[in-house]
Amino acid sequence: MFAAVFEYRVDPARTDAFEATYGPGGEWAALFRRAEGYLGTELWHDDDTPGRYLLLDRWESAHAYAEFRRAWATEYAALSATCTELYQAEAAVGHFSQRS
Repeated sequence: MFAAVFEYRVDPARTDAFEATYGPGGEWAALFRRAEGYLGTELWHDDDTPGRYLLLDRWESAHAYAEFRRAWATEYAALSATCTELYQAEAAVGHFSQRS
């Protein structure tokens, strides 16, 4: 299994909209579900820091994620452009592979 992990800082006034868009039932997950190898999205809220989230997009493999990014680059960029108002900061934490 492979996960692309991101950190977001969200204005408390925008948390509902952010969670609706970036959560497992949101627009991002809907786009990901169109690709082979997508396993799910997890959205974690930091209990100690209001407005801080970790987002984990899980894939069967790094290759499946790379293929999604290549095949759906236009749609990814368009959705990304419409979502920037939902957060104050976005940072890629990294790409992680599960070890057996």
